[in-house]
Amino acid sequence: MKSIEEKEELYGLYIKVKPILTTYIFELKKQWKKFVFFSAIAIAFVILLSYLPYALIPDNPLPATQAEFLQSGLQFISSLVIFASCFFFGGIICSEFSNKTGFITFPVINKYKLITGKFLGAYTLITGVMSIFYFALSVLSVFYYGAAFNYRIFYSFGIALLYALAVSSFVTFFSSFMNSVNMTIVSTILILLIAVMIVDSLIILLLPEYEPIHSLNHASRLVSYILEKDFPDSRDDRMEKIEFRGFTNVRWLTPTIPMGITIFLVYTGVCLLLASLIFNRRQL
Repeated sequence: MKSIEEKEELYGLYIKVKPILTTYIFELKKQWKKFVFFSAIAIAFVILLSYLPYALIPDNPLPATQAEFLQSGLQFISSLVIFASCFFFGGIICSEFSNKTGFITFPVINKYKLITGKFLGAYTLITGVMSIFYFALSVLSVFYYGAAFNYRIFYSFGIALLYALAVSSFVTFFSSFMNSVNMTIVSTILILLIAVMIVDSLIILLLPEYEPIHSLNHASRLVSYILEKDFPDSRDDRMEKIEFRGFTNVRWLTPTIPMGITIFLVYTGVCLLLASLIFNRRQL
């Protein structure tokens, strides 16, 4: 009797989860071309930044350590994450409104399960792109330095995935109230690449002693700085003061590890919550 009840519970759970799994698989199939494109871009970044400069210019010295080599290869990881997230997540919600999926009678699916499946599918593809990038960079580091993988690369990879999750959630939030996929992509790219940097620069100029804990751009620096063997934990070690003609400019190098993780999680939680509230008020 107990066995029958357990089977019924499992079947009931399967029925509830099946729409998410179906949407998840559909999303993987739908966006596989984007995955191939961004995977090629990721490999191109590694070749252009971490292989060709040393292969084509024999006199160009390698960085002193494997960690420094990895850090130099990660200098454009933020741009890769931003562009990939904007293209994978730009239509996650607004495309449902533009396509009027609410008028489709069959199959019946809860709209939150629909978006959950799409979100997980797109995030899986971004994780795949990031994995390819990190794997290629790690292989080159072993090729040049003849040592085992720097174990801190796994820390960097984990932080990069959290950063990608935060950026993806930010794009999802914009997709919840935008009417056009293209407008969502363009707007979020401009905000994340230009507007955020301008705001950060103004805040640092006006409040040089204030650490920009509000900024995803600031938190993203943890992706490369976590490779440091002697991670700069103190406030003074995490900032550089540059004096020029009596004017002092402050450059923040990285947040602390707990602070960086907190920034990513707060962005993820707040953006997904706001996206959910807006999505709930809109009709498919």
